[in-house]
Amino acid sequence: LDVSVQAAVTDLLMDIQRENRTTLLFISHDLSVVRYLADRIVVMYLGQIMEQGKTEEIFSPPYHPYTEALLAAVPIADTKIEKRHIVLKGEIPSPTNPPKGCPFSTRCMYMMPGKCDVDAPPMRELSPGHRILCHLDEDTLNNMEPVFSQKDDAPVAAE
Repeated sequence: LDVSVQAAVTDLLMDIQRENRTTLLFISHDLSVVRYLADRIVVMYLGQIMEQGKTEEIFSPPYHPYTEALLAAVPIADTKIEKRHIVLKGEIPSPTNPPKGCPFSTRCMYMMPGKCDVDAPPMRELSPGHRILCHLDEDTLNNMEPVFSQKDDAPVAAE
């Protein structure tokens, strides 16, 4: 959909949801639209939940590596916002024959051989209601850089 039609459809969905006091299940790869519509987000890969939490938790670190890649794919029109560039490499696994271990292991830039490609990761609660399916240790998760940041356009003082 072009941007104006997309905006009209999302506004209509929000109006219907508000008027009928209903829950909306919206499935999309476009996290910019999901952010506008959702209070809570579930990120799935190959049919498995990778991360779930409140919208603000999903859009700020720590992230699941797949969430991080999805966020990096969001188009940003605001010139004051910088976005990290992430390119997923590796093979896209078959949904009918998923890899052993973590479903995202074949494309993950943090993949630990002998662990991620062998053992299924645990679902861990990072904070109440914010869960992630990943082998990454707490330090690595907590030290992740944000995908989005404010550009530092402050003028440099003359000496």
